[in-house]
Amino acid sequence: MRLASWLLLILLFSCSKRQSDSVIIGVQAYGEVNPAFLDSISDALEASFGNEVVVLNQLSLPDHAFVHIKNPRYRADSLLRDLVRNKPWYVDHVIGVTNHDISTTKKNDLGEIKKPVYKYMDWGVYGLGYVDGPSCVVSTYRLGKTCEPQFYARLKKIAIHEIGHNLGLNHCENKLCVMQDAAETIATIDRVGFNICSDCKRIIK
Repeated sequence: MRLASWLLLILLFSCSKRQSDSVIIGVQAYGEVNPAFLDSISDALEASFGNEVVVLNQLSLPDHAFVHIKNPRYRADSLLRDLVRNKPWYVDHVIGVTNHDISTTKKNDLGEIKKPVYKYMDWGVYGLGYVDGPSCVVSTYRLGKTCEPQFYARLKKIAIHEIGHNLGLNHCENKLCVMQDAAETIATIDRVGFNICSDCKRIIK
């Protein structure tokens, strides 16, 4: 009888979640991260996408993601896989947040490492997220002084951008859309707005 009751509760919860068709985003701190950073990201994501956002319990950065090729940093692609492994079942997408530098290998449209290879084999990034993926990650390492408003503006925009990828968005050609490619310069991030453009909104819907 007790087992039947549990099964009924699980069924009811699952049905209500499917009917609401709500997407839940988890904000995952990697190591010690200022709670104000997490709250800022949560508020920005809720305002931009209208989804429920929850702050998850802190995780330790995985040792296997650490590299010291040019500088001590963590591989963003490895962190994306780690985030998926640790993602709670009720969360649809998870965004990792770290104060440490992160990197990835930049490739061209043919899947080849961009040249010069020594530069792009381990390229430091502000964030990384795959289109239609379940996870993304952002780093505060390259965003400037944490006490300044510009820092928070950059952090919010990068978080919105990476979750936008997870929700199905590619880079946008609109120069004011937050989904524009940063093109390896933080000046692009400073120039764009906090919002996704009308074309990108239609893609998400």
